[in-house]
Parts: sequence; structure tokens; C-alpha cells
Amino acid sequence: MKRIAFTLVCIMLTMGMMAQEKSEKKQERKHDKTEHRKFSPEKYYQHMEEYITKEANLTDSEKTKFFPLFKEMLEAQRKIVEQDREIMKSFRQAKTEAEFKDIIEKTTSLQVENKKIEQTYYKKFAKVLTWEKICKVRMAQTKFNMHALRRFSPKQGQHRKGDFNKPWKGNKKKEQQNPTQS
Repeated sequence: MKRIAFTLVCIMLTMGMMAQEKSEKKQERKHDKTEHRKFSPEKYYQHMEEYITKEANLTDSEKTKFFPLFKEMLEAQRKIVEQDREIMKSFRQAKTEAEFKDIIEKTTSLQVENKKIEQTYYKKFAKVLTWEKICKVRMAQTKFNMHALRRFSPKQGQHRKGDFNKPWKGNKKKEQQNPTQS
């Protein structure tokens, strides 16, 4: 009888501890979900740097020479994007064709300027890295940004309107014409 009572007490204690552990893990996951939604530019850049280093197979010496230049380029591009954003804010107040034309001309010239900055910095990167590694860096940066956008989206990778994983409506004809391609 004592043995059965002892076994029952042990089982109850074990179940209680398991329930408490589950509750703690649930709290941790809940905390992680809310924590990752807070954007930190420093953490973002740090994660990007780690990702690019790994994907492009950068050595320590390449890394120390490359990332200060990379950061300079991103800062210059960020300023252009801010200017573009300010111009696009005027879109809602625009009424005339001339105002709309002005918005388009300004934003496209900023995009050209952004690409010129990229060109200039790629030449600087070539003094530190091979062109192959520069391509790998560019691909890694694009991939990282896509992952980051998914991570910070409102529903962890799900979009509010529409399913962007489905083919575009315009692609249905191509799919019907080539049913063997998938």
C-alpha cells in the first residue's frame, strides 16, 4: 500500500513538473515572438554581416576591410531612400499632371543616383574582394533582406491581402500552355 501511494505521489510530482516546464517554455516562446518583432538597426546590421560573411565565405581580413565600405554604401543609399520617401509623400497632394510628372522624374533620378552609388562602391569593393565574392555578397544581401521582410511581416511570413505564393493571374495562361513544366 505504501509502495502504491509512493508511486502515485511520484507520478503526480512528475506531471506537475512537466506541466510547469511546458508553461515556462510557452512563456519563453511568447516572449521570443514579441521580442523579435522589435526592430533594432544594430542587430539587423549585425545579423546581416554574419549572414553575408557566411554566405560569401569571407575571411577575417576580407571582413575587416569590406564591411566598413559596405556600411558606408548602405548609409549613402539610406539617405537616398529617405529622400524618395519624402517625395512620394507629396503624391497624395498632387493634383496636376505637372506635379505627377515632377514626382516621377525626381524618384527615378534618385533611383539612378542610388545605382551610381552602388557602382562606385562595387569598384571600391573590388580592391578588397574578388568579383566572385562581390557577387556572392550581393546575392547574400538580397536573400537576407527577403528573409528579414518575412520575419518582420505582420503574421510571420503571411501577408495581409492575397497569397503571394500563388502564381499571378497573368501567369495562368503560361501554366495552361505548358502543363508539363512545373
